[in-house]
Amino acid sequence: MSSPFSTFLRALRLRSGMRQHELAKLLGYEQAYVSAIELGAKPPSEEFMGKLDRGLSLNERDNLEMRQAAEQSRRRFVLPADVPTETYLLCHELWEKIDRLYPAQIRALRELVRIDELLTDEPTYGPARLRRRRLKEDAEM
Repeated sequence: MSSPFSTFLRALRLRSGMRQHELAKLLGYEQAYVSAIELGAKPPSEEFMGKLDRGLSLNERDNLEMRQAAEQSRRRFVLPADVPTETYLLCHELWEKIDRLYPAQIRALRELVRIDELLTDEPTYGPARLRRRRLKEDAEM
């Protein structure tokens, strides 16, 4: 499977009209290393991203997208020491099943994690305005 960074790198390389060996030569790497990154087998190093930025003269948007894709492709995470026990248990359970989750489960989990963002995008509605009752003598019959 490909990582967000490998997808980004392949698209960037193809958009630049280069083959893997050409990109590798431009950046000073072996073609096998570029291939391993594009396949998601290896993560990109900071050095690689710097050379990619300079070698292809990335614009600000592409550089930001590259950094974001690298962050999204991280494989190792460290929990802060002060998280609740439930957080440890959640991470452990997720890790135990990570390679057996169905795509629908992954989509559902991602939406659940982002629910706070979704809620802030929705307008909040105040209580409906209540109409004052008319007095009996004002009521039409």
